[in-house]
Amino acid sequence: MKISRWILLFGLFLLLGCSKEESAPAPLPPLKKIEVPEGVVGFYSGRLPCDNCKAKVVKAQLKEDSSVVFVQSIVRGSTPDSIDTDTLSGRFTMAGDKMTMELSEGKIRYHFQQGSYGSFALLTGAGTVYKDQDGFKAELIKIYINPMRPAGDTTKVDSAKADTSKAVEDK
Repeated sequence: MKISRWILLFGLFLLLGCSKEESAPAPLPPLKKIEVPEGVVGFYSGRLPCDNCKAKVVKAQLKEDSSVVFVQSIVRGSTPDSIDTDTLSGRFTMAGDKMTMELSEGKIRYHFQQGSYGSFALLTGAGTVYKDQDGFKAELIKIYINPMRPAGDTTKVDSAKADTSKAVEDK
């Protein structure tokens, strides 16, 4: 009989202990809207195919006047001195969703197709999207930046037009 009283008492405490309602966590504050610059002007980074090297890593700055500053780093080996970095300049043209980039006075020409989220996929000579042996596209991905502003400055800045070209041109 004593055991049944203990079980009953334990059950009663268990029910009373669990009946307390916990307050719901406070809702999260609304997130700030991310402003995505329109158009193709801006900074891009990616990896392009390379026949006689391990990798070709590129950075491109497309400017409003249709000029291009194109920095390519060609990796030939596994040591830092086996990386050749060149800065090329040229122009780009858009025709619908296709971009042609001519560098070094037309000696180097790339054709790209504009994809989603501001990327450009490299096209083959046949006009199809290039894919490597693993099935990955060679793409230039748009880098969205938020330029540094002094504290308290609330003016709206279009990051696609921000003059941060010194980082590319200083190399």
